[in-house]
Amino acid sequence: MCFTLLKNVRLLVFDINKIEDIFAPGEVDRFYINFCDPWPKKRHAKRRLTHVGFLEKYRGLLKSGGRIHFKTDNRPLFDFSLEQFEEAKLTVQDVSFDLHAENRPDNIMTEYERKFSGFGEKINRCEVVFP
Repeated sequence: MCFTLLKNVRLLVFDINKIEDIFAPGEVDRFYINFCDPWPKKRHAKRRLTHVGFLEKYRGLLKSGGRIHFKTDNRPLFDFSLEQFEEAKLTVQDVSFDLHAENRPDNIMTEYERKFSGFGEKINRCEVVFP
């Protein structure tokens, strides 16, 4: 396994509802949302990290042209997210409904990704561009 020290990447643990307290407007180039809680009950949809309410928060923090890289094994969450991206008038690129079938050399596999793909789950991925 190869590890690279990156000086421009940080892992933060905080309440997502207070994300504006962590970052200044236009400070962020990219957010990675990997294998988040799908909140499967319809009444909890506003808690999903790809809900349009959160997308609007991210919009204020991302630089122009900033992106979200999103991965999940949960197809209903992925489909919901694609609808939310469209509702928020965001550009969705590089959509995959079976990431590992593509054998992409640039894919960095997360712990959850390794676990779920090991169970035979398909990994969904996309990039979302903010104007």
